[in-house]
Amino acid sequence: MAAAAEGATDKTPRQLNVHMGDDPSTQVNVTYTTAAECPSVITVKKQGDTATKSYVGESDFGQANKCFHKIVVSGLEPDTTYTYTVGEGADTYEGKFKTAPAKGSTDSFKFAYLADTQVARESDAKALGATLAEVNKIPDLDFVYLAGDITDTATSESQWELLFNNSGAFPTGGQDMFANNTIAAVRGNHDNNTLNSHINAPAEAGQVAYTFDYGPAKFIMLNLEEAKNNADARAQQEAMLREAVAEAKAAGQWTIVGFHKSLYTGASHITDSDVMAARKFWCPIFAQLDVDMVLQGHDHVYSRGFITEDGQKADRVVNAAGETQKPANAPLYMVGGHAGGLKWYSQKNYTVSEGDPLLPNYAFLDVNSTDTGSDVKKEQVIVEMEVSQDSFTLNTYMFKYDPNTDTITTDKYLYDTLTVTRDVQVASIEGSDLGIVEKGDTVSYTVSMENLKDVNAYQAEIRYDENVLELVEAQSNLENTLFSNTTDENGKAGIVIGTSDTVTNEGKTNVATFTFKLKETAPVGDTTVTLVKAQSAQKVTNEDGSFDAVDVTPNLGEDTVVTEIYSYRAASDINGDAKVTLADLSIALSYYQSTTETRCDIDRNGVVDTKDYILIQSYLAA
Repeated sequence: MAAAAEGATDKTPRQLNVHMGDDPSTQVNVTYTTAAECPSVITVKKQGDTATKSYVGESDFGQANKCFHKIVVSGLEPDTTYTYTVGEGADTYEGKFKTAPAKGSTDSFKFAYLADTQVARESDAKALGATLAEVNKIPDLDFVYLAGDITDTATSESQWELLFNNSGAFPTGGQDMFANNTIAAVRGNHDNNTLNSHINAPAEAGQVAYTFDYGPAKFIMLNLEEAKNNADARAQQEAMLREAVAEAKAAGQWTIVGFHKSLYTGASHITDSDVMAARKFWCPIFAQLDVDMVLQGHDHVYSRGFITEDGQKADRVVNAAGETQKPANAPLYMVGGHAGGLKWYSQKNYTVSEGDPLLPNYAFLDVNSTDTGSDVKKEQVIVEMEVSQDSFTLNTYMFKYDPNTDTITTDKYLYDTLTVTRDVQVASIEGSDLGIVEKGDTVSYTVSMENLKDVNAYQAEIRYDENVLELVEAQSNLENTLFSNTTDENGKAGIVIGTSDTVTNEGKTNVATFTFKLKETAPVGDTTVTLVKAQSAQKVTNEDGSFDAVDVTPNLGEDTVVTEIYSYRAASDINGDAKVTLADLSIALSYYQSTTETRCDIDRNGVVDTKDYILIQSYLAA
């Protein structure tokens, strides 16, 4: 959807974009400009619905004497596509956006990763228009991540105009993308603190630094431009990072960090003094926190590699499906190539300075497009990223755009692909399939966890039917248990365990066993025991030898056990007259050695025999 160019006036919205709000599942930030002062109004409705809701924002005159409009659209439903109209009367523009899933969702999603749109002139804008026209074709796209340097000069209003609309073969590629996709942007060195008021990103710490949840991932957007010379901003962002990663680890989410200047890269900026300083400060933190992905821009090259704290290439493990296992404490650093301005950088020889966590000769990279002549081929780059609970897949596409003819001369092709999986901690419960309701009989249920890594603290909680079961005890199954505490209230039994040793085990570790007595009043039939809570704490050893820990919430696998409650006494009443008599024994005697008359098979061993007669006789007196 787009506005008609014909009939546009000074009050027609231009340069329209929709950015993630503070909570992108319920809020977006809409920004646009007009040439003349007018109300800031947006009307929103669910796609396909007729009911609408209007929001009023604020406006102010900025550079080029334009009116800049900002509207916060809140109270939205998660994981929902909305259509909208900005402006009033004939001076309107239409578009659509999609909200993020509700916090806690594990639904898969897809986003596009673009680096350096960086429009400086008309030719750049035409090239970017070609790139964004391809982005607009991506099916089921949830949002677009922009890795900084939105324009070449943030104070140039003409560049912002070219970003959205150009006079080339794909004139509305920019505006179509920005108006119909939610974006998440970080500040680049060519952007000022506010991205010149054109893009309204949240600011949790420093300028344009924020976090958001999207399905099974948490994004942490840093502003290294603000942090490089501002110790307070750097400390604020570090604190934001640590808190966000801890939350993500506890929730079982991927951790994805975004910023502009590439700390590990395959091209020229690798030896810049501010990049080296940022690398020394941030990379050890990313490694220690076990960040999963770092998405960068700036260097106008496509590259990636799993890199350890000291700049080494991490050992790669490939599973039976051919998927790459996420290495521990070695984030995947990526530079997303080049989407807009017609600049490409080359590989650079360098010398490692003292204290710089970087290996020479680009030995830390698995893919570096300068090796395949990206600086010669001068191709546009789009990275499509699909993220699920247990894996993410990147598909990187390139194509050749010819600025002389304003045409795409090489169809978009797959340049690089990678699937990364992780060992997800899984908790499950198993127990008795059959409970015999006789005095003194018990049933037990064992809680297990898989893929433990350096774990020394555990918690499990199960729910049961108080009318059927009575807790006898909950015991730790772990060696060298130092602490164990049991709770039991309102049909919930729990245990917290601490051990002197840490456990690392890819397989199943039996953590605790809950033992119950079946109440004599328990009815015959099925009863359900459910694992409702499972947590562990992963011990972390810091560089200085001190200890920290992160909470981990495992996925629940087999979380329910159905136990059949069975009574010999009840089964002995074969004729169903509510008492056990010689008549019941007589019936059973008539079916001696039968394998089909199950009502007479009291002990359920598959055949009617003397064992069944003994059981019936034992209840005659009752």
